[in-house]
Amino acid sequence: MNIKPVTSKIISTLGNKESLVPIMIKDGVDSASLTYKSYKEGGSIEGLDRAIDEFGTQAIWIGGIPFYKKLIDLTIYKFAKINPQVDPRILTDKEYSKWALENASGLMNNTKNQSVKDAILKCLKDGGKKTKNLYGSKVITATALTLATYFLLTKAKQNNTKTKVLKDMKNKTNEKNIEIYKKKNNIFNDIENHSISFKGTFNKAAEAVMFNPVHNMKLIDAGITGERLACSRNKTEFTEHAIKEGGFLFFIYGFGNLIEKGINKISDKLLNMPIDLSIDVLTDNSFKKALEENIILQNVFEIKQSGKSLTDKLNFLINNPDNIVVKAAKKSKLIHTTKTKTGQYVTDTSKYIDLKALDTLADNLMEFEKKFKSSKKSASSYLKKTCGLKVLSVCANIGISCLFLGYIIPKLIYKYRKLKTGTTKFHVEEDIKNNKN
Repeated sequence: MNIKPVTSKIISTLGNKESLVPIMIKDGVDSASLTYKSYKEGGSIEGLDRAIDEFGTQAIWIGGIPFYKKLIDLTIYKFAKINPQVDPRILTDKEYSKWALENASGLMNNTKNQSVKDAILKCLKDGGKKTKNLYGSKVITATALTLATYFLLTKAKQNNTKTKVLKDMKNKTNEKNIEIYKKKNNIFNDIENHSISFKGTFNKAAEAVMFNPVHNMKLIDAGITGERLACSRNKTEFTEHAIKEGGFLFFIYGFGNLIEKGINKISDKLLNMPIDLSIDVLTDNSFKKALEENIILQNVFEIKQSGKSLTDKLNFLINNPDNIVVKAAKKSKLIHTTKTKTGQYVTDTSKYIDLKALDTLADNLMEFEKKFKSSKKSASSYLKKTCGLKVLSVCANIGISCLFLGYIIPKLIYKYRKLKTGTTKFHVEEDIKNNKN
C-alpha cells in the first residue's frame, strides 16, 4: 500500500472527526493570516490587538477545557474518591456495568495502584449516580470557566488597546481631553455594560457534548462567537466579527463534512471505491488478508448473530479478538485496550463501547468487500488506490479550508472595512481618538 506508518498516523489524525488536530491547523492558519493582514492594513496597534485576540483565544480555546477538566480531576474527583478514567456511560445500564465489572479482573488503570475493577466498584457504590452527575458537572464547569477566561482576555485586550492609543495621543492632544476620555470610558464600566449571562445555556447542551471533544469545542466556539459580537467596540467591528466567525465556523465544522461526503460519493459511485473506513484500517495487513481470504462477510455475520442480549454481544467482542470487525474497531478506537498485569493488551472494560457505531463499521466493511470483489483487482492494488483517495479527501479538506480562512476571509473583512469607512485603517483607534469608544 506504500503508506508509511508515520504518514498513516498523520492522515488518520487529520481525517478523524473527533480529533482536534485538523481544527487546530485551520485555526492556526486563520489566526496567523488575520494578524498579518491587521498589521499590514490597520497598523501596529490593530496588529497587536488582533494578535492578542487571535492567539490568546486559540490558547484558551484549545487548552481551556483540558486544563479545567484536569484541575477538577485533581481536586473534586480526588476529594470524592472517584476515578475520572471510568467512562460514566458504562454505568447507565445495569447489564453493561455488570459485564464491565466481571471482565475487569487483571486490568490495571492508569491511576497508580488501582485496578480497573476497583475503580468501577467505587463508581457503582450508589448505582453510578454520583459519577454521572460529577462528570456532567465537570463538562459544564470547565466550559463555563473557559468562556469566562476568554471574556477576561477580551476586556484585557480592549483595555490594552485603549492604553496604547491614549499613550499615542499624549503628543497630539491636550491632557485635559485624555482625562475626560478616561473617566468616560472606564474599563470597569465597560465590563459591567458588556456582562453576559450564561444561565441555563450549558444544562441543555451538556449531554450532547459530554463525550465528544469536537462537540465540546463547538459549544466553546458558539460562546466565543457570542462574546466577540457582544463585546464589539462599534458596528463595523461587529460586522467584521460576524464575517470572520461565520466563515470560521463553516470551514472548521461544516465544510469538512461536505468535502468528505462529496469525495466519498464521487469515489464510491464513479470509481467504485468507498473511503468511509479509517486510514488505519485501510493500511492494516490483517484487513488486506481478510479481503484476500474473502472472510469479511462471514465475520460481520458472526458479529450480528452474536446474541440478543447486551452481555452476549459484548462478550463476543472480548472472546473473538481475531474477528476482522473487532480488529477494525480497535484500529478505529471504537474499542479501547489496556495492559494486564502480565503485559498483554486486552479490551478495557472501563471505556464505553458504542455498539451502534460498531454496527455502522461492520456495514462499511461489508460494503467495502462488495466493491472490492466487483472491481476484479488485487487487494494490494485496490487498497493502494483507495488509500490514495482517502489521503486526497483529507488533504482537500484541510487545504481548501486553509485557503479560505487564510486568504479569502481576511480579504473580505478588509474589503468590507474599506467600503464602510473608506479606508483600511483601524477604525477602533480612530474612535478612541475621537472619544467615540
